[in-house]
Amino acid sequence: MLVLQPFLQPDLGLMMFKPGKTLLSELVKMSQGNRLIVMPLPEELVNIPSGRMNSPVIPDSSTSLVDDERLLEFFNHADVQKRLGSFKHWLEDIPHCQLSDGEYCDKNLTVLDGAVRVCWHHDNQERKSPSEKNKAIAKRNVMLWGLGTIQNQLKLDRHISLPELCWWSVINGVHEYLPRSITDESLGIKKKPEKNGLVIRRESDERFELDSKAILKGRAGAVKLIVDDEPPAMFMARPKELTWKSEKYLKFVRSLPCVVTGKTEGVVAHHLILHGEGKLGAKAHDLFTFPLTAEEHRKFHDDPKGWEAKHGSQLFYVKQSIKNALALGALI
Repeated sequence: MLVLQPFLQPDLGLMMFKPGKTLLSELVKMSQGNRLIVMPLPEELVNIPSGRMNSPVIPDSSTSLVDDERLLEFFNHADVQKRLGSFKHWLEDIPHCQLSDGEYCDKNLTVLDGAVRVCWHHDNQERKSPSEKNKAIAKRNVMLWGLGTIQNQLKLDRHISLPELCWWSVINGVHEYLPRSITDESLGIKKKPEKNGLVIRRESDERFELDSKAILKGRAGAVKLIVDDEPPAMFMARPKELTWKSEKYLKFVRSLPCVVTGKTEGVVAHHLILHGEGKLGAKAHDLFTFPLTAEEHRKFHDDPKGWEAKHGSQLFYVKQSIKNALALGALI
């Protein structure tokens, strides 16, 4: 299959191509005297050069994520763009004016507003009077560039899926910038059923409802617990007690909703006190923690026993946090 730039002559009713001798000879062999199919180039191939395609397969646009504008903000994030590479270079590979209307186009090309490949003629027109078409193409280019680059980095010969996109974001450390609706869909987490426009939920749902972004964050930075059934300290007469510390686990706990308010902003990891822990100014193991907002954390330390009388035992919340960590893969 050949990709060629057409030269339209509307007044004469003609469309001309200039493949050159080598490509023309190949075209003769490929056609074997039959008619040829002439069709617009799929937008996913917008920046491939003219010539013979290595693969004769046309991308199936029905499986593309290019229309999923939830990803637009993700691809526009500076950290994500660092992993994708140069958008400018991708644009400069487009060999034609993207605002061509079949009328006049200058032979010289440039990049308009850092997002659209245009000729000098249309560049001047857009600067005088910006069009909606230009804005739409700019958004489309960002989507095509992002999806195409990820597809190439993962060495896929087809469009990427949402789970593959999430995997790419994890291995590149940018999963936190994905919209929650994307991570929900990728992990198969469904919304709560609605009735009369209101979400039906129990009071406890807010505390331990599955959060796809927290799951992804937990799986991306899982803490490994190594079990030693015969630790050296076990054979000592007076072994020194060690305190288990893990900033990764504390970070996971802080990503969970507050056990009292259900809020996810301003959450701290509260270390268990009382119940034999927190004596002599020493903190409990980082494993014995659960999420509280800063305000609730202050209320707890003002009156620990009163807080437990009102909200329940800390041991329950510590257990729930560990249970969530194991279920979500944060602890393995």
